[in-house]
Amino acid sequence: MNSNEQRGPLASQGRLEGRVALVTGAAHNIGAAIALRLAEEGAAVAVADIDSAGAKELCKRIIEAGGRAHPAAGDLTDIQDVDRLFAEIESALGPVDVLVNNAYTRISESCFQPFLGVEPTQWQRFISANTTMFFACSQRMARRLASEGLPGSIVNISSHGAARAHREQIPYDAVKGAMESFTRAIAVDLAPWGIRANAIRPGSINVQGGRMDWDSGNLQHAQIPLGRQGTPLDVAQAVVFLSSSESDYITGQVFNIDGGMAAQARAPQVEPHPPANPGSYTDFPVSLHSL
Repeated sequence: MNSNEQRGPLASQGRLEGRVALVTGAAHNIGAAIALRLAEEGAAVAVADIDSAGAKELCKRIIEAGGRAHPAAGDLTDIQDVDRLFAEIESALGPVDVLVNNAYTRISESCFQPFLGVEPTQWQRFISANTTMFFACSQRMARRLASEGLPGSIVNISSHGAARAHREQIPYDAVKGAMESFTRAIAVDLAPWGIRANAIRPGSINVQGGRMDWDSGNLQHAQIPLGRQGTPLDVAQAVVFLSSSESDYITGQVFNIDGGMAAQARAPQVEPHPPANPGSYTDFPVSLHSL
């Protein structure tokens, strides 16, 4: 047992005991929250991130809490390096049977502008790099599991941009749309081997370095029915469920983790009939117990 595999007093409900999870883009924010929750549930976690120092620091936190972790550095846009990375993880922790495709690379800011200004060469680089990451990691895991007759779970971290457009983020929305189509397709192809694939669409998640200022005005309450931004933990909880045996009959699905954003037709301030104050519903003329 090496230094990255020490065990200790980590409190775990054991929902993922004995599983080996790879989380890509895991050093910070949503990815880090996912890695921590998977470890809390008993999984050995490979933390993959271009920020190798951040990945090592997160592994240190998991190990000090009594979990198992391994920092996995590599170029996920290079299929050969993905093979090397998986071999390294298998040697350190065992075969990966939970994969969370969270990594994403911007490549170039020149892609993020109105459609007519997007440079074709930057578009090609962006689409190729980002789709290769989730393709290569998913195929590498699935081939190993299928060859040994083992089940597994793939969870792809998508975005509302797959279904509703962000302004001036055409490459990003295109990649997330491709990810969701990819999720459905591999869910069907891999079902005979018991390998499941699902996707999560986070809504507005309060992460470090986020661009939106939710403290100014009433934007938060206007956009989100539940009245708050999400947290990385909100997303991580959903990943745990989709990685565990509790979701064994769920595959090929996309889940909105967004406080109800996708459910509403429009924000309250543009409704033709403004919603009533929730407080007006508290004084019922008839007791509910008498109904």
